[in-house]
Amino acid sequence: MKKNFKYFRANPCGNITGFVIAPVYPGYRKAYTKCIIEQIDKDVEQVGFISPAYEGAPLRMDMMGGEFCANATRAYGLYSAGFYDVDGLVDIEVYVSGHEGTTDVIADVKNQRAYVAMEAPLDKKNVEINGKEYKLIELNGISHLIVEEKEDKKFVDEALKVLKEKYKAEAYGIVFFDKEKLQAIPYVFVEGSETLVREGSCGSGTIAVVNYLVEDINSLDEDYKISIKNPAGELEVFVYEFEDGKKLCVGGEVELSEVENKSIDIPQEVVAQVIAEHDKIVEERKKQRAEEEREKPVDENDLTDEELEIMRKKFGFD
Repeated sequence: MKKNFKYFRANPCGNITGFVIAPVYPGYRKAYTKCIIEQIDKDVEQVGFISPAYEGAPLRMDMMGGEFCANATRAYGLYSAGFYDVDGLVDIEVYVSGHEGTTDVIADVKNQRAYVAMEAPLDKKNVEINGKEYKLIELNGISHLIVEEKEDKKFVDEALKVLKEKYKAEAYGIVFFDKEKLQAIPYVFVEGSETLVREGSCGSGTIAVVNYLVEDINSLDEDYKISIKNPAGELEVFVYEFEDGKKLCVGGEVELSEVENKSIDIPQEVVAQVIAEHDKIVEERKKQRAEEEREKPVDENDLTDEELEIMRKKFGFD
């Protein structure tokens, strides 16, 4: 099945992200991502799906697995800011997957820079892996395990097994962190797509590292700045006072390509799988609605005259 759509590529600090500007049924997002990597751009690490508006700025952006991605969000925010006739920095609110409500992005279209504001962690927990304790930073849409050890792919697999079993999240990050060098190596697993990627950079992972280093961001003044080295470059973090309080902002330069018309060929067997899964979901929803209807109390106003007569005779109603 051939699908045509508008497409652009973003490079937020090496975390190469492809963007599809078209309404795409969620069941096809995994197929789109696989086809884009195989047929359009093998360097893409992830794909975001932008829901276009009839005019003006787009409506929202969803990641393939429904997770939150800081780098994709700031790239999307920079793209959206291009629809506004504003010079210099602009603070815009965007809707993205993995986060309820809006997310603030501070964008500078002229200089191609963007920063995404991240809320305080939902929780910080101690997690035991192979007899040792590590800190888990739970953020909206993703949880990151901070590991002050050398990079070890075997450890990633062992840690993910524990996290997926005991700490439910839409996505998991394993971040190997060198505190002395302020250097992070992020691995990200997305539950919805069952993909594991060693990323060129990770915005939320970088924020998790800063929350690992700092007990409470409210104790930081607005002059606080720090840069964390990622495999493909540095991500900057600073404190910004919004109307609803202080937040850490992460980001830096973002390269955006021109929007182009692209097409992919989705294998017919994949199409059949998506249709079958969709039909299954529809049937399950029908059964759920039927069950809910059966459990509803009977309202005499919903009964026919014949049914009312039967009820009156059966239960002795006047």
